[in-house]
Amino acid sequence: MSLLPGGKRVLVVLFVPSVERDGETSINQDHWVAATLAMFGTVFGGATAYPKARGVWRDDERDGALVFDEPVVVHSYMVPEAIEDEANLARLAAFCRQMGRETNQGEIGLVIADEYFAIRNYMEPAT
Repeated sequence: MSLLPGGKRVLVVLFVPSVERDGETSINQDHWVAATLAMFGTVFGGATAYPKARGVWRDDERDGALVFDEPVVVHSYMVPEAIEDEANLARLAAFCRQMGRETNQGEIGLVIADEYFAIRNYMEPAT
């Protein structure tokens, strides 16, 4: 039984980095947070960006170099049908690949429900 109408029960989380893969070169994080919010708002109906967090990522392709970061964490709750829709998933994947390419990342972190996706291939799929 639901106390309130809605049923948005699938959480999608996207981590917006603050630095490039080298751990030193800043990116235009405000631009990417705004772009992420706009994409989530358009495709999934809304989102919330939380202030900068502190994180670290181990870059195994660079001999295990640790990349310290201050990501902004963007949360979006949605109905299951929204994230299961192939067009929505394709748009989300394309956005993550674009952010990865344009911000020179080793990995874009995306969580859907309780599963973490490490997006590392930024090439667009062949059509």
